[in-house]
Amino acid sequence: MSLAWWVSACTAAGLGMIVGGVAAWQVCARRAEQRRRKFVAATRLQYATGTQGLRATNVRLQAALDQEKLAIQSRLSASAAEHRAALSRMEAQLQFAYAEIDRLQASGRPGALAEGDDVHGFALTRPFPR
Repeated sequence: MSLAWWVSACTAAGLGMIVGGVAAWQVCARRAEQRRRKFVAATRLQYATGTQGLRATNVRLQAALDQEKLAIQSRLSASAAEHRAALSRMEAQLQFAYAEIDRLQASGRPGALAEGDDVHGFALTRPFPR
């Protein structure tokens, strides 16, 4: 075996290793690209699913918030109406009480309402003596 044969054999083996390495690199790169694409698709699907779930939760919570706002408004208006009704009842009771006081004072002293000097208060009444 001559030196030329050894050089040819080593050159062929080197070129074969280079060509085999390039082919193996391409196969590995193709497989890695396929895995990357699958991973990206799965990640996008997972992200879309999570986003859709969050949007559904947001819509549900927004509806609950709107419902609670309406309930609060109705409770506030009912409370205000109840307060106005109680105030009206108290004013009517107070007017009745002042009218009753005036009637009792007028029946006890015939000239009590004619004296207008000391009259004050909600109705035309005189203060009780102390």
